[in-house]
Amino acid sequence: MLNPPGFPLTIGVRENYHWLASEQYFDDLLPLCPDIVLGKYVVITSIDSGTFYPSEEEKAAGWELRNGIAYSPRILTPSSVRREGWDEWYVLDEPVDLGGKLPSGLNPFSANLVHGQLFDFINSQFSPHTDESTGMAPFFWKQFDWIRPRAYIAECDDFLLLITCDQRLFREACDSIHDLELRAN
Repeated sequence: MLNPPGFPLTIGVRENYHWLASEQYFDDLLPLCPDIVLGKYVVITSIDSGTFYPSEEEKAAGWELRNGIAYSPRILTPSSVRREGWDEWYVLDEPVDLGGKLPSGLNPFSANLVHGQLFDFINSQFSPHTDESTGMAPFFWKQFDWIRPRAYIAECDDFLLLITCDQRLFREACDSIHDLELRAN
């Protein structure tokens, strides 16, 4: 884990994935780094700490809800993905069915996390930069390893988390967040 001096951005690496945690939000990052989702498929496991229920308009555009998980059509504009805070997204190159969400009230310490059963970690405020106190990292990375997304984006009240295997995208996100922080000071 590395904390670059001068701005509140924490970065780290796990295998071929780089991650960052920041005090910024989706609405700060996506306009500056639209390639995170453009041309990709977004799978939403949490929105406002709950289930994403596509509106009639979103259904007509191709959104689907299956087993508590929302699946997007190919994303043509970042603003087409609804955000409400306490959101968790897996960004995929191709449409993939990830299974179903574990029932509310279960946690990774008592649930048997297996392929096809997702736990929404953002609702436990998991992040690699805070995990020392929660001990959820092994559970998160187990789930993450069988999904292997292009990117993972999660947001709660305290931080935005981006994990990606796309090095160009990661550098662009870090630079954008750094610029936002400089402008704020």
